[in-house]
Parts: sequence; structure tokens; C-alpha cells
Amino acid sequence: MKRVAIIFSVLAVLVFADGLYMVLANYHPADANTFFGNQTWNTSDGEVMLMSAGFLAVVAVVMWVLALRHSARSRTGPTEESAAGQPSGRTASQA
Repeated sequence: MKRVAIIFSVLAVLVFADGLYMVLANYHPADANTFFGNQTWNTSDGEVMLMSAGFLAVVAVVMWVLALRHSARSRTGPTEESAAGQPSGRTASQA
């Protein structure tokens, strides 16, 4: 899960860098993009890239939180069942 979080984080940074470059360089091709089909709000390619980077950053943060919760849960000590010497109900074929 950490690998997926790292991939989304790197992708968000790269998309943000590309969008920031497009905005700062005033990159405006001949066509304009409409945001969700709204004809009154035309966005440039750089603005679309910055919005995409924001969405990717949100996904990366969620993935990091899930990865940290998963690793914290797996680091906890043995459960009461396994500490008491009782089998956990899993066999070798189910593991």
C-alpha cells in the first residue's frame, strides 16, 4: 500500500510541476477547455493540470493515511487468542 501511496505522491508532484510551468509560461493553445461542460468557465491547460494535481494529492494523502493505519495495525502485539495458545482457525492451506 505504501508503494501505491509513493506512486500517487510522485505523480501528483510531477503533474503539479507541469501545470505550474504551463501557467507561469503563459501556455495557452488555440483551444480552451470547459470545466465539466460549463461553457462560461474556460480553463487553460495549465489550470487543468493544477486541478488534476490537486485531486492526485488528495488521493495520495488518503493512501498515506491508509498505509500508516495498516502498518500500525500490523505492528500490534499478538491477539488474546494466539497468546492463550488457542489456534487462530487458519490452516496452512488458508494462509
